[in-house]
Formats: sequence, C-alpha cells, structure tokens
Amino acid sequence: MRFFTLGILCCALSLSSLKAQLLTGSVKDKNEKAIPFVNIGIPAKAFGIISDENGNFEFKQTSEKDMDTMQISCIGYQTLYLNFASFRKHCLSKTPIQLTEAVYTLATTTVRPNEFEVRTLGAKHVSDLECIVLEKFTSKDTAAARIAREKGLGEKSIGIEIGNKISINKGHQTFIDKIEFRTCVGPQDTAIYRVNVYVQGNTVKRIMTPIGMVKVVNNTNVLKEGIIVKAIGKPEVHSIDVSRQNIEVFDDFIVALECIYSSDTTMQIGAETSLFGGSTDLLFRASVMSEWVKLPLVDVTFIGATVTYNKKKTRKK
Repeated sequence: MRFFTLGILCCALSLSSLKAQLLTGSVKDKNEKAIPFVNIGIPAKAFGIISDENGNFEFKQTSEKDMDTMQISCIGYQTLYLNFASFRKHCLSKTPIQLTEAVYTLATTTVRPNEFEVRTLGAKHVSDLECIVLEKFTSKDTAAARIAREKGLGEKSIGIEIGNKISINKGHQTFIDKIEFRTCVGPQDTAIYRVNVYVQGNTVKRIMTPIGMVKVVNNTNVLKEGIIVKAIGKPEVHSIDVSRQNIEVFDDFIVALECIYSSDTTMQIGAETSLFGGSTDLLFRASVMSEWVKLPLVDVTFIGATVTYNKKKTRKK
C-alpha cells in the first residue's frame, strides 16, 4: 500500500511539473532573421507576453489546454494562430515560429484637396505636460493580477498598454499625420515603448483561421510599420511623423503606448487631467491580448495627434 501511495504521489508531482512547464522559443521570418518584440498569448484568456529584441521568449505553461488558440503577432507581419499543442511542439523541438511579412503600399506623398483642414487633437501642448504616475489612476485589475501570479510575473510586468481614444468628426475622411507624447524616466532609468494605433470597433470578433473559427480581440492596428521609442535618463517629448504610412480613418481611433521594457516598475507619462468633460478617454489593459478598460470619472490626456480631415462628410457612420 505504501508503494502504491508513493507511486500515485510521484505521478501527481510529475503531472504538476508538466503542467507548470517553462517553454522557451523564438520567432523569426522566412529568412531566419529574428523578429523583435513579438506579441505572444491567448486572447481568450486575456494573457500575453512579448519576445525580446532577439525574438526569444519564455512562456510558463500552467492552465493551458492543447486546443487553446495562441496568437502570435507583430506590426508588419501577418498574424499567426496556432493551437497550444503546436506552439508547445515548436518550443520543445527548438523550431522557430515563423511569421510572414505583410505586404503594404506605403504612399510617399499624399495629395489632398483644398477642402482638407489640419487640426491637433488630444493634448495641444505636449511639452508642457506634467509627469504623473498612472498607477494612481488605474484601479487594480484582479483578473490580470491573478494571471500574473499564476505565471510568476509581477503585476506591473512588461506588456501593460495605455491609450487615449481620440474623437473625430465621424464619417469624414481623416489622415493621422503626427503623434506626440512625453515620456518621463529618471536619471538612472530606461523605458522602451511601442506606439500602436487602433481603429474603433467591437470588443471582440470571430475569424476563420487554419485551425477553425477563433474569437480574438478586435483592435485592428492600422500602422503598417512598427514604431519603437526608447527613453533614457530624462523626460523627453517624442514627435513622430506617420504621414508616410497614409493612415486613413473615418471614426474615433486609439493611440496607445505599449511598454516593452522598463527599468522602473512605475509607469510615468506626461499628461493632463480633468474631471468630466475632457476630450479624450484614458484606456488601459494588462497586455494587447486583454480588453480595454476605460478609466471612469477622470480624463487623462497624454497623446497629441495631428490630423488632416476632409470638411465634407465622405462616408456614413
């Protein structure tokens, strides 16, 4: 009986070890070149990680099932969907996950008729924004905190994303030309952010993939080229010309900063706050695999967006 009990215990420990297995892998393109800062996760479980600058990653398997859908995505590449069993097989066999480049036509020059007008939305004077600690405004996301503990991560681990929803005249052809924001890091600190621009839509959608119908977060990133910003040792204003990407929208959009690396666990950003009636909404989420949460009551604006819009309505909402 003692031997039988010991056997059951050893088997249970073995299964527990397998369940909490640490998987390591890499993401590359068709030429075997590493792809940096790739988003990897399970949208249905609102959990994701980011590969490092060499495309390498670590993923701690805990409650994942073989048929759970993994999403691997990066700006400039086609999103890949794998079931977890295939993902694990890549990791255990040391076979890189391969992404295919997306094909875009980038307009070098956009000729716009006289009826177009330039306007700055969101923060008007980014250089004057005061540095604030966002943790003071964002409430504890218990689901994200639970997943972080399950994965052995801190609640402020890399991947947190903050965004401002920018309102425009709906139905009017609008081009996003410039994005501005102010990063705040201390003399001994470094932070790396990815800029993301999302069009408005439903929270989730279903799409057909090679592994069947998949429910994914419906935040379409309309950038065609990735934008990585590094802040080192001091507060700094970043002005990014995105006019070459020819980003056209007809409805409200979100400009977001995704934290890829930070030597400081407190996320600080230049911002202005107002109670009720601000022009922008502050949104945040634990990773790009999560759903956006809107900060209630207080409006926090940290993004300035210069747009060129058609004064005539060109498309119905």
